[in-house]
Amino acid sequence: MTMIYIHEFSTGIEVKRTPGGGWESGGFTGKYINCTRDIPQQILNAISSGEFSLSEGGLPEKPAMVGRQVGGYSVVAVVSRGRDDRGRSLPLYRYFWCEGKDYIEAILRWKDKLPVFDPDNKPPSTGHRLNPDSQTVQLDKFREYLHDSSPTIVISPKKRCQPLILNAIAKERAKKQGEDYSWAYNVAALENPWYFQVIYPASSEAEALFREVLARRPRDSVFISGEGEIKTAIKAIIKGRVKPEHINNLEIALANPKVDEKFWNKLLDGQAASKAYKDKIYSETMVMLLTLKAILIPKFLPDFLMWMQTAPKPDDCWESCHKLQASILAEYKKNTPSLPSLTRNINDGIYSLLSRLITTPKSSQSDSKIKHKLRGLVHSKVDIPQLVKATQSLLNENDGLWSLVYYLYFAKDLADSLTQIPDLWQPGIITDYSEEKAEFLTHLQPFWKYPRKTDKKYLPLAQLFEELSFPHFAAIFYQISTGNVPQNIFNQVSPKRGVKKGTLFEMTLIRQKGWGDHLHSALDAGIDFVTENLILIIRVMVIGLLLVGGIGLTTIGIISLIANQSNKATQASTTDTNNQETLTEISYENKGRFHRTNEAIKAMITNLTPDINKLTPEQLTTIGIRDNVQDNQMYIVLFCVKRRLELEPEFQYGEIGKDNERWQEFSDAIRKYQEAKGANTPDGVIDEGGRTQKWLEEDIRNQCLNPPDGG
Repeated sequence: MTMIYIHEFSTGIEVKRTPGGGWESGGFTGKYINCTRDIPQQILNAISSGEFSLSEGGLPEKPAMVGRQVGGYSVVAVVSRGRDDRGRSLPLYRYFWCEGKDYIEAILRWKDKLPVFDPDNKPPSTGHRLNPDSQTVQLDKFREYLHDSSPTIVISPKKRCQPLILNAIAKERAKKQGEDYSWAYNVAALENPWYFQVIYPASSEAEALFREVLARRPRDSVFISGEGEIKTAIKAIIKGRVKPEHINNLEIALANPKVDEKFWNKLLDGQAASKAYKDKIYSETMVMLLTLKAILIPKFLPDFLMWMQTAPKPDDCWESCHKLQASILAEYKKNTPSLPSLTRNINDGIYSLLSRLITTPKSSQSDSKIKHKLRGLVHSKVDIPQLVKATQSLLNENDGLWSLVYYLYFAKDLADSLTQIPDLWQPGIITDYSEEKAEFLTHLQPFWKYPRKTDKKYLPLAQLFEELSFPHFAAIFYQISTGNVPQNIFNQVSPKRGVKKGTLFEMTLIRQKGWGDHLHSALDAGIDFVTENLILIIRVMVIGLLLVGGIGLTTIGIISLIANQSNKATQASTTDTNNQETLTEISYENKGRFHRTNEAIKAMITNLTPDINKLTPEQLTTIGIRDNVQDNQMYIVLFCVKRRLELEPEFQYGEIGKDNERWQEFSDAIRKYQEAKGANTPDGVIDEGGRTQKWLEEDIRNQCLNPPDGG
């Protein structure tokens, strides 16, 4: 037979003895007394959020009682009236709880009457051992309440009722709604009556008051289970003290259909989010708070980026924003598969950004002032150019939360969505998408329905994706905005050379005419681009993750990719005009391992650059570094990494993310190196800041970058 333990604790007061041998309160101590065990943080959070609180004047002569499921615990609070040393009445709480959500009934049946607050009543340190057998509660006279759809039921005090009945009614309602339940018994007033499913007032006057208050219920007053934990998570995160439970609490909240924008605004405004945005308060804490708001409320992301860009010192804002992202990212990377709601939110934020980039802003009197502060304008729209710049920075940011989701999830999600646009006219399809994603795709629908339609306001998207090295998306938006695709972009997405037209995501692309077009008019027959498996998109996406050296290196990577494609396309044209280039797509798991390794490689380049800069050209030549790449730190570090991992000199690091086989070759070399170093669990991955990175850096400094030792 399973036994449970009921634990307890009480309000902490300074006990003052009275002449008659009794006691009174000399004030609250801020610490609980008579605790039989450490109080779970979830219960403490619920108490601090007012989930058990009677409001001032809400305590009747007889004790009140509150029952609530809190996370994985069952809790009952008995509230009785006490007095302080000035003769004033005050509510005193005695809490009973146990592990498990289904034991409120067991707590209520434990004694005929649960004991009230008594500082001299010392419970056993082990708690109270109990057999939790359940019994049937007769609800014949209360059946009507089981079918009441009111958010909060108020039972007339004219009906004789007991806590067990309230508990049974709340439990039945919660079962249908799939949520935790709560009730309040013999109460005159509550701080938050809408936090309860069932209320039994202490009197007819209290009943009238509850009904009046609930009728005027604030729109944002919906009770969310665990609200206290969510508040705690927000406070910790904006201070950079992120723990796994904080991320988990946000994930649970985001998955709750009751949690909406109003809920998040209420909690975040409690920390002064709206005030910081409106009054332009750019302190580190406020920037981190608004960064979190942009994560939790996707449609706020564009406004947040512009808010940062118009700050007196935008770079300081970006630094604070990145600091918060990095603190979340450390936990996020450990739990990515189990954080779908957080990932969806960040994904939706990027869709919200794209929608804003194609939305003409309304002009205002402050436009000229804003325009004066914006730099790098590419066209006349007031906020669009700077937002493009900010979006590019956000999505290219090393160790950035939005950047990680963009490369690992968003790119494929957008590609999948573009292939589905022709089907969006079917009833119900677009309703399956989030609001942000649906808005963006709805904007795009007309360009598939009317192929010759163009709109120049989509040019920023084309330029953005070109800068982000996603030529497939750039090609689509160049076609939409200008009616054709620049030759350099067209050539990157076409597996064959010498053609003028092609189809991508079921849209016809037209290559921008060049000087040699008159020589090739006979070839204007059209081709199909590789779209079904999104192979080329993934290739470019992986290359975007690999490149760490800025614009120059990005250019080198793209040129290499184009050269590869060009050679294969040339070979294909001599054999089979219908042959298309294919790759084995890298798996989701390997993509994550590759990203972790690439982040470590970036860190190694940063850490080893001072050592490389100390070497003369002659020493670099001795090591084996050719003259034309002696100023390329990335090349030198990768050269040494390959040497330490015993890979062939011609092995191309830029190829490892293209498919599983190429990654596996590199990973096997890492694993062999880890085994040689005595690693307990060799996993074939280099983690940033991990032992494998440190081993490699030490070996490279002492051996590869040490010419006298022969490298």
